[in-house]
Amino acid sequence: MALSVAVGAGGLAGCGNVTSGGLGEVEVVLSSGEVTDLSTAVQSALVSEMPKSTEDAIQGTLTVRVRSFARRRDGDFEELTDGVQEVTVSLQNPEPVEIARRSLSAGRYEGVRTFFSRIEAEVTGGLVVDGVPVEGTIPVDLGALGTLSVVDLNGFDVWEETPTVIALEMQSRVWLRLVNAVARRVDLDDFRRIFRVRIRQTLSP
Repeated sequence: MALSVAVGAGGLAGCGNVTSGGLGEVEVVLSSGEVTDLSTAVQSALVSEMPKSTEDAIQGTLTVRVRSFARRRDGDFEELTDGVQEVTVSLQNPEPVEIARRSLSAGRYEGVRTFFSRIEAEVTGGLVVDGVPVEGTIPVDLGALGTLSVVDLNGFDVWEETPTVIALEMQSRVWLRLVNAVARRVDLDDFRRIFRVRIRQTLSP
């Protein structure tokens, strides 16, 4: 199977100004699963909500060490995060957490680059592989260098005074079920093809 990062760009609504010279706000959020409504992702990240329980939910936490960059049209990358960010999120509750917020020059950007130096789940229940419950620490094997770089080349616009939300969707419930139950690790390629970046821009009317 070819390796790919599935990326979807959210729809645009209303009108805005993308003229070079102004500034627009870019926010990066991370979810252990998927962000169901990117237009409210930032608000959801800042508000505590009750977990959404499901029968097949995997219990525990996911710890991620990450940096995020936007690719400019000249091919250079501009960092969105303030250095390496380490966050721990719930596996059973995919509510996103904010890891970056900054202003960028309005205009066209060519994509997003994400660096990972730690992806590690601490599973306390709910994960069954080949009929056998699996619990404990389950990292994604990041190889000899211990880092992973994922480049998404779906472009996006930054608009003046209009938020752009970049969602890093870890989709943990998918790749955790591919764990090697003996080695207690998830293959790097399995994670790479399942991890997803989505971008949503909602323009003011």
